[in-house]
Amino acid sequence: MKTRIYEREKLYKEVWEEPMTSLSKRYNISDVALRKQCKKMGIPLPKAGHWAKVKAGHKIKIPPLPKMDVPSKVVVKAPSGDLFGRKMDAVLLFLPEDERKRVKEYCFSLKVPSKLVKPHVLITDTKQYYRSRKELTRPPMNRVINMKVSEEQKERTYRFYSTLFKGLEHMGYTIEVKEPKYPGYYKRNELFISLNEDSVPIFIKEKQRRIEHNPTEQEKDSYRSSYDYIMTGKLHFGIDAYHAKRKNWNDTETKKIEDQIGEIIIWVMETIHVEKVIREKREAEKVRRLEEERVRQQIAERKEAELKRLELLNQHAIDWDKADQIRRFANAVEMKLKVIDKVEEKNNVIHWIKWARDKADWIDPLINKDDDVLGKGSWYVDLIPEDE
Repeated sequence: MKTRIYEREKLYKEVWEEPMTSLSKRYNISDVALRKQCKKMGIPLPKAGHWAKVKAGHKIKIPPLPKMDVPSKVVVKAPSGDLFGRKMDAVLLFLPEDERKRVKEYCFSLKVPSKLVKPHVLITDTKQYYRSRKELTRPPMNRVINMKVSEEQKERTYRFYSTLFKGLEHMGYTIEVKEPKYPGYYKRNELFISLNEDSVPIFIKEKQRRIEHNPTEQEKDSYRSSYDYIMTGKLHFGIDAYHAKRKNWNDTETKKIEDQIGEIIIWVMETIHVEKVIREKREAEKVRRLEEERVRQQIAERKEAELKRLELLNQHAIDWDKADQIRRFANAVEMKLKVIDKVEEKNNVIHWIKWARDKADWIDPLINKDDDVLGKGSWYVDLIPEDE
């Protein structure tokens, strides 16, 4: 394990001499992690826009280092490579650098208050729901958060949620209670954080501990679980999204979920962006499949039309050959006229020859001759492609 040394007075001078983004590189951690360390040591930090003012030549009043009951020197054991710092550097990359810095500064400035003051409207409605005994005075279920904590932890959960909701709404996100994404998985509505079309479910629950159950005399002969579950007072915050890069935060001996609210908000934002990217890819894939289907359908329709034209062409060729055969037969009959002596019989043959040739012209698709009895003949236009 490597060690990292923070000297309070030295760090105080450094944060006012150099931007946090470059200073953090010398400490081999993320600017977010260094900012958190400064706050732990009570070191005042430059506000957003400070370095722009310095660059413009403005004189900035630097606040003094306050006297606080904190160590003047802190030695921190850090894993090689500082994986967590790298992870925090890799979030919110979809935002421009200045916006990303502003968002991180805002998120890590949030504090969960020790008392619930001006609660978010969802918190007010949720408290009203659980407090009301009459159905008529209860808010609708789409305004009520499903509480998965003991009575002792409800007030603390309300304070956390209220701070979380206000922080996210400040950055343009909305808070909704609605039906779960996967019906049947949850019996009640879920709490969602949304941005436009994309949303992720979140929750807070209290961890439970399993203990052996001592059955009573009445329970000994009945079926009952061998264990009891008791609330531990430790809270767990979760992002219930499959593609979330980080999903869980827990109370520990040294850190509560309240101390992690800044990074929780950042990871919620990151998860919603991941959901957006996945949705857009899914929609693009759907558009691609629809376009492929449209092209396949178009090809199939053209093929079907071409086969019909080919069938018609074949029929015309057969008709043309039949008409030619009739004409040749009529010509052969005409050659026999010279051997017919009777005038009446000769006239009948001549009349028949004319009739045969008329029928050949009606059959012939190249002649396009109508018939008094049979009607319109084969049309020459059928042989001409539509695009010609």
